[in-house]
Amino acid sequence: MTSPSPGALPDLAPQRVADAVATAEASMDALDAVRARVDGGRTANTHGGDPGLHRNRSTVVRHAVSYLVAARAGAAASAAGLEGPVVDVGAGTAAFSPLLAERLGRPLVLVDIDVRHTALAAAAFPQATTHTDLADAPDGAVVVASEVVEHLVPADQVGFVASMAARTLPGGALVLTTPDESGYSGGWSGYAPHVGPVDADGLRRVVAEGTGGWPVRVLRIDGPTFTLTRGGARVQKAANLLWNRAAGLVAPLEPVATGLLHRVTRERPPAAVPSEGSWTVTEVGPGDGGWRAGTGLVAVATRPL
Repeated sequence: MTSPSPGALPDLAPQRVADAVATAEASMDALDAVRARVDGGRTANTHGGDPGLHRNRSTVVRHAVSYLVAARAGAAASAAGLEGPVVDVGAGTAAFSPLLAERLGRPLVLVDIDVRHTALAAAAFPQATTHTDLADAPDGAVVVASEVVEHLVPADQVGFVASMAARTLPGGALVLTTPDESGYSGGWSGYAPHVGPVDADGLRRVVAEGTGGWPVRVLRIDGPTFTLTRGGARVQKAANLLWNRAAGLVAPLEPVATGLLHRVTRERPPAAVPSEGSWTVTEVGPGDGGWRAGTGLVAVATRPL
């Protein structure tokens, strides 16, 4: 099956982003309220699984936009009238997951292998159901993994997509988002947890192989927080490598440092959310501009009926 011709896809551009950011930040506040009670004040995954621990408006905007595009792409790719939940795989503490349920109008199922994450999510979002094993989750009309695949070594990526495909209803949509790090030297941003970054072609291949050949399209997001320059790439990678080294030297102090960072970022006055229409979503195809056209990648595949 051939993909549509590349070009602007205004129908998939994120909408009501300011509302989505407010929803995500309210979710982080809900997680703050239960963290001490559920987790004894201990931190969960300090490398992104619990984004409230290092929240800042730039990060919140980027993740919110990725989730909004994933929701719109999943809605467009799934069969009309198909019933079933939205399953968020690798949801972490689920700070952004309510956006999926809200925008898709479906029950929310959360999956994360870290039991600390699922405990926090279950307490903060009792309307959702949680699982630590995707095999135990119900089949979904839309199955999403947002910025998860790059945390897996390449040898595990196809199998991960296959596990998502197994939980996707016939006529349903499978959606993956990931940052395009091909603009950094060596194709890696230097962020230690990203052990398997993929570019657009790599993402397409992983999804095609993992689904056994379902129709798949790859989209690119550009706009605030998704734009990268060569200078910015050098500075960010150097900073990430420095942080990796520092974190390794003071690993026992990381929870303390994270707690301090959490208080600072939580209380920092939020920056303005960029105006509506600041983001574009385009199809990735021949002549794609690569990371210069935006560093947000979204793959969406439809399971045949």
